[in-house]
Amino acid sequence: MKIALLLFAIYVAFGLYLYLFQERIIFRPDLAPKEVELPKTAKVMMVDGIEVGIIDKKSPTILFYFGGNANNALEALGLFADLPYNVATLNYPGYGHSAGSPSQEAIFSAATKVYEKFKNAHNIIIGRSLGTGVAAYIAAHHRADGLILITPYHSITHLAKLRYPIYPASLLVRHPFATYRYIQRVDAPTYIIAAEHDDTTPPATLKKLLPYIKNLKKVITIPGAHHGDILQFPATKEALDAILKELSPPS
Repeated sequence: MKIALLLFAIYVAFGLYLYLFQERIIFRPDLAPKEVELPKTAKVMMVDGIEVGIIDKKSPTILFYFGGNANNALEALGLFADLPYNVATLNYPGYGHSAGSPSQEAIFSAATKVYEKFKNAHNIIIGRSLGTGVAAYIAAHHRADGLILITPYHSITHLAKLRYPIYPASLLVRHPFATYRYIQRVDAPTYIIAAEHDDTTPPATLKKLLPYIKNLKKVITIPGAHHGDILQFPATKEALDAILKELSPPS
């Protein structure tokens, strides 16, 4: 009986920790550098306290990039610097030099402000990891001409169920980032880029997400890639370039 009570107390205590301190698990601005090297064509500005990086090529097409939970998103500008498109990305509240603290509500609000300020005639939305939920949210609520999701997930709630199966994740998670819910409303052509060895957003969560995608064009798996290093693989850059070529408007 004493052992059972002790185990129950540990179960309750850890569940309480997951509920009260989940921001420390979901959001990791402590792992994101404040400063990153930017391409020469990039500029940084503040939009209502949010740090925004842009590349202005005077193009009717703009790429919106939403980064992961432990990244300075401005670093990704280098991925697109050689392309003939405008680019906009942002550091979520609490990341980089952005004011505030990260939460689902704060991140969606910041992403919406950046989209509305820089939207163009042709808008392609790209998200990676945590940012795939943000990208799906923006594409669901605004006009999108293409959606690219790199290492996406069904929802943070589903990831919590996979990681902590003995807990009622739907009751514990306060920042669900329900990608599956938003993507049902997206008519834009949608592309998935997955890592072959992904233990953060594993194949089970992608499999659960796929039936909700209305206009899935392609799933590309990057051989040898892990969740954290997928952007470093030349094959990822090649896949992005090929997808963007498909999504480019007729000249």
